Amino acid sequence: MTTFKKTATLTATLAAALALSACQSTTPSSPVIQRANSVYETTGIADTKVKAQQNAIDSAQKTCRSKQVIIVNDTARYNGILDERTGRMVGQVGAVVGSIFGTGSPDLSRKDDYEYMINFRCQ
Repeated sequence: MTTFKKTATLTATLAAALALSACQSTTPSSPVIQRANSVYETTGIADTKVKAQQNAIDSAQKTCRSKQVIIVNDTARYNGILDERTGRMVGQVGAVVGSIFGTGSPDLSRKDDYEYMINFRCQ
């Protein structure tokens, strides 16, 4: 094999690897389960309710591709260390104390504090 062919092959391989890595998503994808009557189920998990909702909807949109996601039902659940209201209050007090003393605020949230479960159809 000539040097030109080796270089061309190596270049093509590197270009393909770069193209494939550019397609990878940086957000975690939740598994999607198909149920009866063309209904799908997935759960988004995150440290905030909004992020958990977005994660679930992103997984649904990947499943439906170019079709529209129709949410049949949804449920949000908080799994934090403290109850939701107390956790917010502690976080706010910690932020105020941290800004006064310059120590920063404690972070009591975890990446799985919120679960957003949806059943959906593709239409």
